[in-house]
Amino acid sequence: MSLDIPPHERLVRFPVNDIPHTQALSSTTFRIPPLDGSLTMPEIWDWHLEYSPEHPLFVYSDEDGNERIVKIREAVHGMHRAGWIIRSRLPESLVDIRPVIAILAATDTITYFLTEAGMMRANCIIFPISPRNSPAAVAHLLNQTHAQHVIVGSEPALQSLAEAAFEQLQNQELPIPDSSDIPCFEDLVKLPVEQDFEFLPQFKFGPEEIVAILHSSGSSAFPKPRPTWHARFLSLGLVSFFGAVNLTGLRFGFHSLPMFHGMGGMFMAWAGTCGVTLCTFGPKIPAVLPTAQNTLAAFVSAGCQMAMSVPSFVEAWAQNPEDVIAMKKISKGILFGGGPLDKHVGDALSKEGVVILNAYGCTETGAIAQIPPPPMGEDWEYLRFDTGNLKAHWVQQGDGTAELVVMPGHFITPTVLNTTVDGTPAYATSDLFVPHPIKPGLWRIFGRTDDQIMHSSGEKTNPGPLEAILNQDPNVSRALMFGRGQFNAGILIEPVARQSFDLSDTQKLADFRNNVWPSVEKMNAYAPQHSRIFKEMILVTSPSKPFTYTAKNTIRRQAIIKAYESEIEALYAAAAETAQAEDLSPPQSWDVASATAFVRLVVTRVVKGALTDEDDLFQKGCDSLKATWIRNSILHSLRQTTTINTRAIPSNFVYQHSSILTLAQYISSVAAPSAQANGLLHDDRQAQVSTMLDMVARYRQDFPTRVPSIPTPTKDTVLVTGTTGSLGCTLLAQLLQAPEVEHIYALNRLSEDGRTLLDRQRGRLAEWGIDPDITLSPKFTLLEADMSAERLGLTEDTYDKIRTSVTHVIHNAYRVNFNLSLLSFEPNVRTARHLMDMTLSSPHSTTPRLLFVSSIGVLGRQADLNEAPIKEGPIDPSFAVSNGYPESKWVIERLLSIAEEETSLRPITVRLGQVAGGLSGAWNRSDWFPALVKSSSHLKCLPVLEHAVSWIPAVAAAQALVEMRNSPYPVLHLAHPRPVSFSTIISSVAQALDLPLVPFADWLARLRTSGEELSAQSEVEMMKISPALRLLPFFSRADTRSGLRETMGLRGMDMSRALEVAQSLSENNLPQLNDTNVSGWLSYW
Repeated sequence: MSLDIPPHERLVRFPVNDIPHTQALSSTTFRIPPLDGSLTMPEIWDWHLEYSPEHPLFVYSDEDGNERIVKIREAVHGMHRAGWIIRSRLPESLVDIRPVIAILAATDTITYFLTEAGMMRANCIIFPISPRNSPAAVAHLLNQTHAQHVIVGSEPALQSLAEAAFEQLQNQELPIPDSSDIPCFEDLVKLPVEQDFEFLPQFKFGPEEIVAILHSSGSSAFPKPRPTWHARFLSLGLVSFFGAVNLTGLRFGFHSLPMFHGMGGMFMAWAGTCGVTLCTFGPKIPAVLPTAQNTLAAFVSAGCQMAMSVPSFVEAWAQNPEDVIAMKKISKGILFGGGPLDKHVGDALSKEGVVILNAYGCTETGAIAQIPPPPMGEDWEYLRFDTGNLKAHWVQQGDGTAELVVMPGHFITPTVLNTTVDGTPAYATSDLFVPHPIKPGLWRIFGRTDDQIMHSSGEKTNPGPLEAILNQDPNVSRALMFGRGQFNAGILIEPVARQSFDLSDTQKLADFRNNVWPSVEKMNAYAPQHSRIFKEMILVTSPSKPFTYTAKNTIRRQAIIKAYESEIEALYAAAAETAQAEDLSPPQSWDVASATAFVRLVVTRVVKGALTDEDDLFQKGCDSLKATWIRNSILHSLRQTTTINTRAIPSNFVYQHSSILTLAQYISSVAAPSAQANGLLHDDRQAQVSTMLDMVARYRQDFPTRVPSIPTPTKDTVLVTGTTGSLGCTLLAQLLQAPEVEHIYALNRLSEDGRTLLDRQRGRLAEWGIDPDITLSPKFTLLEADMSAERLGLTEDTYDKIRTSVTHVIHNAYRVNFNLSLLSFEPNVRTARHLMDMTLSSPHSTTPRLLFVSSIGVLGRQADLNEAPIKEGPIDPSFAVSNGYPESKWVIERLLSIAEEETSLRPITVRLGQVAGGLSGAWNRSDWFPALVKSSSHLKCLPVLEHAVSWIPAVAAAQALVEMRNSPYPVLHLAHPRPVSFSTIISSVAQALDLPLVPFADWLARLRTSGEELSAQSEVEMMKISPALRLLPFFSRADTRSGLRETMGLRGMDMSRALEVAQSLSENNLPQLNDTNVSGWLSYW
């Protein structure tokens, strides 16, 4: 075996004098050993036998549940016994030459620990090999390291693995090492401790001599051996001194971590340098197999103050409220490592008060982020690299990420040097990080440079977070994304054992894809558009070619992709037409005529037969593969000829505009110079909060200075934005009836259908059950404009007339689209700022009141079942992170709050809940509940949920808003103050429509299944029959846990101040929803 680093580069620079004094601060049983390099780790254990013999090293429960403690005296004696046992099995010729002894075992922690330490003390080089390796990989490692002996676990599977590896060596005519079984616990730990005890001979251990070999994970090829020398092994133990916790005597849960992992070596070093007490499962043959259940129970039983676990266990515990309570008992925190923890799980646990801590390191460097870190709260994903023991260099990638490069230093020296920094050899980790947006020194893992998928478009897919989402599906064992060099990504899924099937069974393949599709949709909702998966790009593993795994239990990514190379090529060949039409020349301009000609050319490439510009493509044979080809070809041409951010264009735009003509009109509007960029979909919560705060910072500058010059009128003049919807029409009617209101300006967006605004207003009033002749009132002025433009898009004269007369502004107009990002709503934010400027530039002695109709959506979803209703006041921006609609509403709320602090403006933010039908029962059919009812008629059933609904009729909401315009409070909540159960409402619907009630999960399954029939009829026609299909992601994300307040998991709103301000919400004025309301809705729908 050759060493990767020359000797002069391998040395940790001892003596080291600047080790922080953080450990053994008050221990009576443990003394810090000399850490200046004068003693190596084997010698430190002998030192402890004299100075710390009574210190507890291991804690476990025996089979009767009694606690057992192994103290250092017993442990060190056990190490020496292990050394003698191993030496006795070696031929005399190997005893004095520091032989390489491999360990291929999964025995209990204490036995493994003592055996390894004993072999080190016996002047052997230990080489723990993961039993998760294949026979070929084990044979490769044994040959590469010239291992002279193999200690094998007694379990049949391990014996078979060793025999298979030896057979591989024999077939290659390579040397086969001797082997023997690993000692058992009873051979090592004996009472009294002096029984059969004899010190091993004293050896001289040089700091540069190899003491251990670890191996890499082998994700792309065979694992690589990584030698570790005595000085570096000791430096692993110094890591704890740079942590935030005094570990001496602290009970640390080590139950779920295997000793053959690199963490095993680190904890061996920690135990000797800082005196941490390791809590483990008891010694047993075969060893206890850690599960989520027995591991957490063991943590609690041992009284662990800190513990370490694999992420999958943490995710399993998070599903059980009792387990969450148990996790809270681990007061110093639960460290996770080896893979990512689901963000939703981590966020939820952090909010529950569970201390979640991230650990990071690699075989080549050991642990290099601060470990243990302090409690991080909502920043649990982040790591700290600036604690003094690491020389880190960051290589910026130009996309906000940076690769970590580790420089050799006093405390941490890599075992591999693969790059140089300013002429100095260093180790490039290939790990990408993103910095914390506001806290210097904190970094979050983003992915790996070698895992990133570079598409032919130049876009990159980071597969880790997306695969983690799909791995949560109960049908999926593991998932792996692919697509390097291809335009779009695909995914290879290994089903769980119970779902395994013969791939030649096309029906079962289709069923499996359908079963996992909701999880793929969830993943797609998180993914940037270029990373989203189409159903035809789902590949399923063959039972004859299962996934292979590294020692860290991570998939061997490149090896698997190589194994499935032919299947992946065949998949892309079958979908070759879904790439893009790169040979088609894009038009010189994107006017409607040119766009129509180009779209016609693209569509007719794949949709054959007679086809007019008005025909529905999906009735003419277009399927999802062809739609993908059309989409990609159009986007490719847009990127060639425009500066449009094509990532912001909805991925389903071909479905939404399903004829040549409507598709061309849409593309022309998108490509128009005046089109607003939709922006990026952010996949990081904190980054999105940062984007929201950035937008606030841009729009909070330079509020106008007030120069009052005339008295405030005694009667009100009200500017209302958005008066054509249900609420807007009703609000307009209420204001016209108010005697204290002298005049109303109704400002609406520009018409898109060619009708005059007056025709549109009158038509909508009639639709909502309101006399359209109210528009004849002399108190009423109807205006049409681009409100995001300067002066609200009005002429200077009209703007000044409103500015100098208005006493109240009710800002109700708002774009409603839950698929767009925050940047898409910047025109709405700009409109709000224009309205603020107008009120602040009023000449009145009293600044006009500005009421902004916000949304319950800014509060997010209820996380904690015990969460109290949200008070009427400011909220944290993280609540609103979801999509651009609530995020932009929060931005405006914050701007109004800042204006209140810095100017004379006294704004009122009203967070509005779900508005139900108006006077005629009219309720927008595109809302989720009307869509649910309409689809249920098609599905022949209705879903039942046990939660409450606080839907407020449009009339009541409008009356309350009129009263709230003079509120003394800056924030109010508006919903029905006396909710009813969803089951009451849905039962009335079921009785009226003569439909059965089924559990929500069954209804959702039927909805999904109905969507699979889209190939038989056009998507457009199906959406008319079952509009809930358009909202399938919304229904799939619905939180239906028992104990939630509001249907769909919306947060409860405290309405104390609203009830004080608006008498229309009183019990006498606003009855609960009842059968009469339901009948009105159904009549309209």
